[in-house]
Amino acid sequence: MDEGKLSTIKVLVTDPYSQLREIIRDILLRGIGVEEVFEARDGEEALHVMRDSNPDVVIADSTMQPLNAIELTKRIRAGDGGVDPKTAVIVISGRAEVGEILAARDAGANEYLAKPVSAKILALRLHSIIENPRPYIRADNFFGPDRRRHDASRFIGSERRTGDHSSSADA
Repeated sequence: MDEGKLSTIKVLVTDPYSQLREIIRDILLRGIGVEEVFEARDGEEALHVMRDSNPDVVIADSTMQPLNAIELTKRIRAGDGGVDPKTAVIVISGRAEVGEILAARDAGANEYLAKPVSAKILALRLHSIIENPRPYIRADNFFGPDRRRHDASRFIGSERRTGDHSSSADA
């Protein structure tokens, strides 16, 4: 993994609990080597910080009130208040329920992590977002990173949609 690129990104950590923000900030700064980390207590504050700091990645807790991570992601994808709608979003949650994971994906989140968050997993997700970004898709009811994670390069030309190509790589 190219740690050099991770050291140049700006990350906004949004969580209602200062202790959790501090833990994630420490992981980012000391464990991963990110140089710039901003903090916000809730989604509304996160939007204000985003306007001022233009982060590359937002890490947002799912339980924030009044604007939780899913609603924050929707507002980011809408470009609310002039924020970059292509800012990467990682939703973190202590619940990690299927419905919430799907809601985060459908809102346009790039990644979803269950708490407790380890330095290794966070570094892997950041690396994936920065080194291998998925293209953004705009449809009538969705804007965000392509939800498909398979390697599309193995499907060539008119054969792309024919036959049974399902495998574990298509998750």
